[in-house]
Amino acid sequence: MIDSGIISAVIASAGSGTAIIVILLLTGLLATRGYTQRIEKEADGWKEAYEAERAARATDHAGAEELRRAVVVQTQRADAAVEVAKLTKELLEDLRRRRDENQAG
Repeated sequence: MIDSGIISAVIASAGSGTAIIVILLLTGLLATRGYTQRIEKEADGWKEAYEAERAARATDHAGAEELRRAVVVQTQRADAAVEVAKLTKELLEDLRRRRDENQAG
């Protein structure tokens, strides 16, 4: 807290308008241009960091979605390969049965 003696001295030595401005500066109710610029620069930095994080998350999300689609396609291909293998096995068993019948008969 600011000493009341300093405030009294400022009011006594300056005009009332100047005194009010000085008091507002000392109490922190009025910000200087330099302080405002520092705050704005810090806010811009935080905004850039937020937007970079947001872009990274969007990229991660897009990558995860692409990976999910790739897994779906690979699963469909694997299912198709299993069906082809079953059909091939059945055809080979049928062919073996016919061959055995021809050799026996």
